[in-house]
Amino acid sequence: LGWMWCSIVLNGAILCVVPIGVYVAALVHYCDGEILQRSIDQLDNYEHKLIGARTVAFISFVWSQNVRSYTSRSFDKPLCAFLYLAVLAQFSLCAALLVPFLSDRILRLDGIAIGLAGWLLALAGPLGCLVLCEACKVITAFQRRRYQSSLVVGQGSAGVAAKAAAAGSAEDASEKKQGQPRPIEDTEAARHGGSVVGVAV
Repeated sequence: LGWMWCSIVLNGAILCVVPIGVYVAALVHYCDGEILQRSIDQLDNYEHKLIGARTVAFISFVWSQNVRSYTSRSFDKPLCAFLYLAVLAQFSLCAALLVPFLSDRILRLDGIAIGLAGWLLALAGPLGCLVLCEACKVITAFQRRRYQSSLVVGQGSAGVAAKAAAAGSAEDASEKKQGQPRPIEDTEAARHGGSVVGVAV
């Protein structure tokens, strides 16, 4: 259906653009305003700065994915119907960022070093996805209602056409029945009856 594809494309574009924007903002914040790799490599302690930017981008992307996964459970219902599931999903993210060895050795992230500013910057991702995805539901709901209205109109037209066809078939059958010759028995009976009357006269 066209309205479903429109919703999928819009939400997919939002999920790509918003986290990338957050990552660029994190690079500007942690890497002294630099966003290109060759410029960042020339900075002092650039690896630690990149870890901060990557951590913010990771948090933002995971949050955005969580928000998107629950907003996509319905094409027109708001997120609040599934909010408790989204809250439970965040505990796993916090464990991955704050548990030693898992965060710094395996994931190479640092949820503590980014500070409050990093967490607030990461929060811009899911908030942006939430607002934009919920706004897209207004467009999707309008397209869905229009599609359903077109189905009702189409079904009504099909019903009228079917009734007209049935009426035409009934009329054709009636005309054919009236134009049929009389049965053989009736014809012979009339002929014999006429003969008897003639003899009697």
